[in-house]
Amino acid sequence: MLELCDILSIMDRTTDYLRARGHFLQQGRKILEKRFKTIMEQIEILKSRNLTIQNNKKAYKILEKNNYYYLINGYKNVFLDNTIDTEKYKNNTKIEEIFALFCFDKNIKMIFLKYLLLIENEIDSYIAYEFSKSYGHKDYLVFQNFNNLNSKKDFIEKFIKVIKLEIQYQYKNSNEMIAHYLDCYGYVPLWVLIRVLSFGKVSKFYSLMKPKEQNQISRKYNLRSHEFSILLHNLTLIRNICAHDEKLFDIKLKNRIFSTVYHEKLKIEKRKGNYKIATRDLFSIVIILKLLLNRKDFTKFYKKLIQEIQELKKLITSIKIERILYQMGFPINYKDLLKL
Repeated sequence: MLELCDILSIMDRTTDYLRARGHFLQQGRKILEKRFKTIMEQIEILKSRNLTIQNNKKAYKILEKNNYYYLINGYKNVFLDNTIDTEKYKNNTKIEEIFALFCFDKNIKMIFLKYLLLIENEIDSYIAYEFSKSYGHKDYLVFQNFNNLNSKKDFIEKFIKVIKLEIQYQYKNSNEMIAHYLDCYGYVPLWVLIRVLSFGKVSKFYSLMKPKEQNQISRKYNLRSHEFSILLHNLTLIRNICAHDEKLFDIKLKNRIFSTVYHEKLKIEKRKGNYKIATRDLFSIVIILKLLLNRKDFTKFYKKLIQEIQELKKLITSIKIERILYQMGFPINYKDLLKL
């Protein structure tokens, strides 16, 4: 057995070790800690990385009004010189070009969001109608009304709880539609409820519906139900990006969309049997909108998008616009989609 003196000696050595370790970690944090930098210091850093800044006042205003991390770190990659290991910009890259790409991204988010809301409204109506037609307008949030396979049982039960909590939340926060139906009738019809559900919840609702109702909706777009589920999932992600003002143009989605007639007609290049682009990038979202919007609305959407690309092209000189289009997953003949 250890004597008391031995125990005390071990405790002393342990205390010394912990103190030394704490001091080491504290010093490490100081080394890794990001020091606050003034806007002028930020400008000097950018200059040291070969970014052309011809007018300090103009650069100052750009960085003053826009978060450095979001603007520079978010949109610099296409302008970097990838032939060297250190972070350097391609020759003659101007801060105005990074800002132009940043503004382009903001503008196209507004365009996408407008037409995503059209699709969302339409899908809401289809789901509310088909589900209510099958299961009525009250007491419809029950396990039996969904695709209650063993693999989905837990998801359905959790989802029903989430929807009921959403109703309570809307009622407590004085949503007039929800309060009216609950106070007057004691329930909220799905065609009312669905208007306050997020697109993500609507997408989840569709994924848990029975095949019969799913097919009735997906057939309106000449799609299979599993194809429609993938599109809804990806549109939900894009809608959130647009609504929360996150970076959009070079998005890379986890779920690839299926091959469509538009991939084939645009003759998009394949690698090992799969399309190299237009399956999980921004152009894949353009294709989804082509599938879901009517011709008139898609034409309006796509012409606005093309116009933004043309405006950006005028402002970018250090690289070709094709470099940015490639990041977006746009094929060279992307304009031909208007004719299809």
